[in-house]
Amino acid sequence: MMTYVFYFSGILTFVIIFLVSVLAPTKGQTRIWLWSLLKVCFFAVLFYSWFTENIVLKWILIEASTLFGALLISSSGTERSFHVGWKFLLINSYALGLAFLGIVILLFASTPLENLDFNSLKQGLVGQSGLLVETGILLTIYGYSGKLGLVPNHFWVGDTYAESPSQISSLIASFVPVSVVLAIRPLVKLERELNPHLINASNGLLFIGVLTILYAILMLVSRDDIRRISAKVALFHTGMLTLFLWLDVSDEVFYFLLSSTVLVKLLVFLSMGILRMDAGKRNISQILNGPNLSHKALYVYLMALLIAFVFPLSPVFVLDLKIIEISVLNRQFYLFIFPILGSIFFFVALNKVLPMVKLSNRNFEKDIYHILQFRFYFFWFSLVSTIIVGSYGMYYLMAKYI
Repeated sequence: MMTYVFYFSGILTFVIIFLVSVLAPTKGQTRIWLWSLLKVCFFAVLFYSWFTENIVLKWILIEASTLFGALLISSSGTERSFHVGWKFLLINSYALGLAFLGIVILLFASTPLENLDFNSLKQGLVGQSGLLVETGILLTIYGYSGKLGLVPNHFWVGDTYAESPSQISSLIASFVPVSVVLAIRPLVKLERELNPHLINASNGLLFIGVLTILYAILMLVSRDDIRRISAKVALFHTGMLTLFLWLDVSDEVFYFLLSSTVLVKLLVFLSMGILRMDAGKRNISQILNGPNLSHKALYVYLMALLIAFVFPLSPVFVLDLKIIEISVLNRQFYLFIFPILGSIFFFVALNKVLPMVKLSNRNFEKDIYHILQFRFYFFWFSLVSTIIVGSYGMYYLMAKYI
């Protein structure tokens, strides 16, 4: 059932992003329908990658999203956006090149295959050279981790989400991580069977995931830009994905995790776009120097941060409960650190954003009132959808404790 919840969440998220980009575009955005067509292509290749078991086709589809993503990032038409688009293209292509090399090694190490589906590859690797297979898995997982934006290949993440229109940031942050995680998960499972030792790609993935989480918290402390703060939220949640890969959770929990990822990223970047447009500035210090601010814009951003970390009916809160359950049942009490890190991140972000409450309240700016009001309605629709999914997850995954 959670699989269908994930597919529905993905389609709903894209429809909202698409409608917002067409009906309430960023101020000054040109050639809207051309960029909208590119958004459809970006979503289509990643959505199709969710269903295919062909490991080479899955890689091709994810690589195609790199090209479409680079073009979308440059849609702002500024010199800065072109530079960021090139950075996104180069780093992601480098990382996916390593992943492809790993896939080639796995295909070389296996016996002749009837097709390129993962199950066929898994059977073909039975009894083959351990070192060669482990090297192929390591390169593939590490390469895909660069596409995820994990340390040390994380340098494209902050600039991409900070310099792109909020709809583009939401599109990339929502769909790239879940697509890559779907590609990585079978490889992590396979390596558990082939290489149960301490030093393996699965533990290495968790290690760089933890580094990514700590990096996101550390960088958040020095950030004053609401775009950069949103980017660090996305980076933190990407690091958390590696924990669930390492824990090898059930399919129901895994697909609920993916549903949570697409919906929460939608809320964070949609609300950030509303606040950014209404304030007319992106640095909190500059916003605080202004005379007033629409509290509706501020509160939707605060609500998005709540949903992303600590709100009791949010999917993220349910996943934190699941981590606590696993830690207690398996006596892995060190896992408690992950919900605690989420709380630390939330309170640091809240400390930065909350001072804007002291600004006097006003309505949305008149010249962009209809755009912001339209986005405001879509935010609440997205929020209700996210809470419904979170409530369903609470009932479905934690019912025995209720």
